Amino acid sequence: MKPILALLVPFSIVTWAQTPVSEANQIRFNKGVHNFGFLQLGVPASCSFTITNNGKKKVEIEKTWAGCGCTTPKISRNTIAPGQQAQLSVTYNAGAEEVFLKEIYLKLKGSDNIYVLRVKGQVLNKKEYQQKFPSKS
Repeated sequence: MKPILALLVPFSIVTWAQTPVSEANQIRFNKGVHNFGFLQLGVPASCSFTITNNGKKKVEIEKTWAGCGCTTPKISRNTIAPGQQAQLSVTYNAGAEEVFLKEIYLKLKGSDNIYVLRVKGQVLNKKEYQQKFPSKS
């Protein structure tokens, strides 16, 4: 029994070491959530997420979308070569006085995984915003 076990252990280590890089490790985001902080009602705000391809093959972004119409994502390029980056800009329209947490989705071609990014903050009416930030008025 010992000779068989001695043969199986090295084989399992070699098999494990040769596991390909998973898709989850292929692309990275510089952040998962962007906090806008306080926004003024009716004044849209934008931010950007950086997507890096850490894999050995190009990735193609099939689709980006938001959970509601108040948030608009736009990708700088649909194909990202290994070692390259793309920017996902997100604009929130600040159309309602609210504390918000909005989701943005990204899907790669040929994958069932959906990546979720978020933007958050609080929209104040003009008077409250000016009281909180008098120098920005």
